Amino acid sequence: MKPVPWSAVVLSTVVVVSAAAASLITLVWRGSFPDPSPASLGNSVLAEARGWSAATLLLAIPLAVISLRAACRGSIRGRLAWLGGLAYFAYTYLEFAVSPPFTALYLVYIAAFACAIPALVIGAVSVDVAELPALFGDRLPRLPIAIFSMLLALLLAIAWLKGIGSQTLLGAFGWPIGEDAVGHVVHALDLGLQVPLGIAAGVMLLRRGSAGLLLAAIMLVDVVCMGAALTAMVLCSTSDTGTSAWIAAPFGLVWLIGTTLAVAFFRSGLDVGRSKAPRQATT
Repeated sequence: MKPVPWSAVVLSTVVVVSAAAASLITLVWRGSFPDPSPASLGNSVLAEARGWSAATLLLAIPLAVISLRAACRGSIRGRLAWLGGLAYFAYTYLEFAVSPPFTALYLVYIAAFACAIPALVIGAVSVDVAELPALFGDRLPRLPIAIFSMLLALLLAIAWLKGIGSQTLLGAFGWPIGEDAVGHVVHALDLGLQVPLGIAAGVMLLRRGSAGLLLAAIMLVDVVCMGAALTAMVLCSTSDTGTSAWIAAPFGLVWLIGTTLAVAFFRSGLDVGRSKAPRQATT
C-alpha cells in the first residue's frame, strides 16, 4: 500500500482545525446562527446546529485525528476510516456553506469542505484497492453491509423524491427561503452524494469488487458520524421546542446499526503491512 501523501495530511489538518473551530464557536456563541424568527422565544436553528456541532466535536473530529495518525503509521484500517471521516466533513461543511444563514463562520465552512474534498480524492487514489480483498477475511459481513447500504440509499431517495415529485407535478416552483432553503440544499446533497455512494457501495460489495471495500468503509464511517450528528441535532431541537425526544429514535437506530456494521467491518480487516509502511510520502 502506498504511504499517505503529505498533501492529504496537510489538507486534513486544516479540515480538523476548521471543523473544531466552527463547532466550538457554534456551541458557545449564540450569534453563530442568527435566529430566523427574532420574535420567537427560542432559536431552533441554533439548537440544531449545536447538536450537530457537539457530535462533530465529540465523535467525528477525534475519529479523524486517531484514524489519520494510524494511517500515517501504516494502518490500512486507519486509512479507510480516515477517508470516511473526510467524506463526512466534506458533506457537512458544504451544506453549512451553501445553506442560509450567512454567518461569521462562512469562510471557516468553506475552508473545511474545500480542503476535505481534495484530501478525500488524494487519499482514495493512494489506496491500492487490489490489495484490499486479501486484507479482509471470511468474517467480513459483506451481505448485511450491502443490504444496509442500498436500503438506506433507497429510503433516503424515497423520502426526498416524494416531496420533490409532488411539488414538480403541482408546478410549485420558486425561490425557497428560510428552513425551506436549507431543505433544498439537503435534498440536493443527499440525492447527489449519499444515495449514489450507498448504491455503489452495496452493488460493488455484492459483486465482490475490490473498490466495493473502499466505498463500504467510506459509507460506514460517514453513516456513523452522520447518524450521531442527526440524532444529536434532533434531540437538541426537541429540547428547545419541548416536543417528544422519541422522534430522534429512527436516527438513533440508523446510527446503532451503522456503528455495529462498521465495527464488524473494521474488525475483519488485517493491518498486514503496518510495520513496513513509512509514516507518509515525501513527494
